[in-house]
Amino acid sequence: MYKFFLNQEDQIEADHILVRHADSVRHLEKSLRVKVGERITFSTGELSYIGEIVDITSQMIKLKIMGTHEAQNESPLKIDIYQCLPKGQKLELIIQKNVELGVRDFYLVESKRCIVEYKGKDVQKKLERLDKIALEAAKQSKRDYISTVKAVLPFQNLKAYLTAYDLVLVLYESEEDLFINDVLKGFEPKTIAVVIGPEGGFESSEIDQLKSYGAQIVTLGKRILRTETAGFTCVACLQYAIGDLSSRK
Repeated sequence: MYKFFLNQEDQIEADHILVRHADSVRHLEKSLRVKVGERITFSTGELSYIGEIVDITSQMIKLKIMGTHEAQNESPLKIDIYQCLPKGQKLELIIQKNVELGVRDFYLVESKRCIVEYKGKDVQKKLERLDKIALEAAKQSKRDYISTVKAVLPFQNLKAYLTAYDLVLVLYESEEDLFINDVLKGFEPKTIAVVIGPEGGFESSEIDQLKSYGAQIVTLGKRILRTETAGFTCVACLQYAIGDLSSRK
């Protein structure tokens, strides 16, 4: 069953949904070629509606509501990614795969060794592009929540954000002794920030700053992972250990 997210243009009536969002209508009608009688799930983020198509036009698709249920596909673990700006199109992969793994939201960070900058009039376009990738990944993985790129932050502004989490993990190639499992012994945090450096890694002064915020500096093992690989490796470990990838959950 296809899954879509409701937009502001869409309308929920007593027993029907009127899908008016142009992109949704076009995708359903032209790309998926849906027919009257087919069922589709539409989500508001908190509630999902199962609807059966009763009418299709070029401007609107009308569905009869056949049932509802609360969000079922979200992890109990709320993870946000703080990603130092990487080169090229790596951010697209980072966002796509982390959304599939259940990450909530993303913050882009300008650290000392970042090669690229997000400044000027093109920033909004870039963020809109990344949000679109997150939306498509949410649809594909049947998420109930649409992840977004919240902000581009200077490194010195991180403290105001990171102190809100139960746990802050910083992935650092020079750390050799502290692993994620060590941090999680006897501790099951509900909110986690994962901070990932750029291609050149963090400077030692930045690590010292992060430690002063209460962050745990951890290693993912002996092999050095690329910045685009480290994040979703860490998230997968967390989801297995205390999220919803473990059979015991």
